[in-house]
Amino acid sequence: MVVIKPHTEKTIPPLQLMRLYEDVDWWPERTKEGIRKLLAHGIVLGAWEDKQLVGFCRAVSDGVYRAYVEDVVVLRTHRGQKIGRQLIDKMIKELSGIEVVSLFCSTKLTDYYEKSGFKPTQQVVMHRSSRPSGSARNEPPERR
Repeated sequence: MVVIKPHTEKTIPPLQLMRLYEDVDWWPERTKEGIRKLLAHGIVLGAWEDKQLVGFCRAVSDGVYRAYVEDVVVLRTHRGQKIGRQLIDKMIKELSGIEVVSLFCSTKLTDYYEKSGFKPTQQVVMHRSSRPSGSARNEPPERR
């Protein structure tokens, strides 16, 4: 049985999150120390099957007007079990007082997220990275 818990309730070890990212070929440049800092900011949820992290989701917010959901990820072996949906539902509850909640995803996932009330917009999302230009690592995983 999978349970969803906030990081403040059940600590997510950085190495387990790194393994989850590796499983889906995301963020190979992230380090244990960087992930430790990431886990200390925003709202962070883990999906747990016993002691194994099988899913993850986080949000960054100003606490009033805006929040955006990042890194919704589920182990390949655990997909199709509605873990991603549980993570999104729990995150939406955590962000219930926020005026606008945004989520960045690839176009192939828009139907999936529309089921949770997200709608595509005409806005352009732009990124600026401190990494060298032209590197595939400059782009978020959904753009690679």
